[in-house]
Amino acid sequence: MGMQMRYNPSMLEARLNQIGDRAVKGVSDVMRRAAIRIRDLARAYAPVKTGLLERSIDYAVIRDDKRRNSYIVFIDLDEIKVNTKGNVKELGDYAFLMHEGLSPYGSGAFKLGKKSAAKRARGKKVGGRFLTRAAKDGLGDILGEAAKEVRRVTGSGASSVGVQYQRIDDDEDYE
Repeated sequence: MGMQMRYNPSMLEARLNQIGDRAVKGVSDVMRRAAIRIRDLARAYAPVKTGLLERSIDYAVIRDDKRRNSYIVFIDLDEIKVNTKGNVKELGDYAFLMHEGLSPYGSGAFKLGKKSAAKRARGKKVGGRFLTRAAKDGLGDILGEAAKEVRRVTGSGASSVGVQYQRIDDDEDYE
């Protein structure tokens, strides 16, 4: 008894391209969910005085020339705050000082204010290095998640790419 393999090369190429596209899209979705998770954690970990810092933490999608997506989590440092005296301050200086110096987790140069302490009392890990900690906590097992997605897309076997196996009965050859 033998086996014979039949395939259409153009169909094989098309199906392999489809599988590749689905794998890229699936991994991109995993990365997008991780970026959202990191953004949300960074907002939860950030100190709060007026809420501007929390609102200024976001994520963006960057698409390269091969139409692949990358995701970044960032603080919009150009946001401005106008106080009651009319003084304008950019968020960048405040964000940097809080990220690096706010205790706990930062250098300890600054202590939590009332609103931040209340936020921390509600179970949030408010404090310095909020963006760094969010990235570390939010990434989790992203490589495992991505690998699982690729296995899901590619694990469907040879028939999914147009390769068919046919059993050949050796006895037929001798009749």
